[in-house]
Amino acid sequence: MNENVDRRILGAFICVDAITGSSVVPAVPVTPAPQWTVRPNHSGAYVIFDGPGFEAQTDEFLVSGTWPPSAQFEVSLQDPSLYYLPRRAQVSAPLAVPTIPPIPTAANVFVAQQVKLYPSPATPYGPNWATIHASVTKSGSSPAQGLPWAVVRVVQQSNNAVLATGVTAPNGEALLAVMGLTVTANTGSGGSVTVSTVDATVTAYFAPSNLTQPSGWIPNPDDTLNNLTNTSLVTSSPPQTVQLSSGLETSMSFAITV
Repeated sequence: MNENVDRRILGAFICVDAITGSSVVPAVPVTPAPQWTVRPNHSGAYVIFDGPGFEAQTDEFLVSGTWPPSAQFEVSLQDPSLYYLPRRAQVSAPLAVPTIPPIPTAANVFVAQQVKLYPSPATPYGPNWATIHASVTKSGSSPAQGLPWAVVRVVQQSNNAVLATGVTAPNGEALLAVMGLTVTANTGSGGSVTVSTVDATVTAYFAPSNLTQPSGWIPNPDDTLNNLTNTSLVTSSPPQTVQLSSGLETSMSFAITV
């Protein structure tokens, strides 16, 4: 005899490659905040099964009463293969109950939240990618002191679109790459009809507090990315310009005064 077992979940998140945008499978080991239960499945999704104060919502399929408001909690992700840099991230649960019939939104239990994983400097990359090897160091240091967990962004000059984002490893090195650059129409007043390069600006952002963290500390890059105008951050000045082209590798160095 078959028996149906209904189990409500509070939400889910997936890890995606910061360069390709594809899901990371198999799932990287996760450590959730205390009292939260998170388990990865074979598809690379991290399912949020339980959390403090939400027990009543996990033992029945149909919602009874008012669905509680969402709360944020922290997870730590560490790739034992070192393909991706370790990171912390904030995720939310429980996510909203969808309408009937289900209408997917950016925040309901049928739509997994996304957490970007950033590749380590030694990660292999595609032959047709526009690749930047960035080195972020403390200005005036001798020998050069790499700055850990700095965020590096590549922005297209023509439209301010963010083309790539990378994070430095503890040695101050980062890998950034842009996929899918192709020949495009030349919008300038002269030269050839088409162009195969993209003009971009590259800036490094660093939180000085990174230097005083204990051994084994894991960063959350979103703390920097969501606060780029915060006066506590220091940046490479002036930003550097670069021409990106499919298959072209570029090395760039950024010295930051800390």
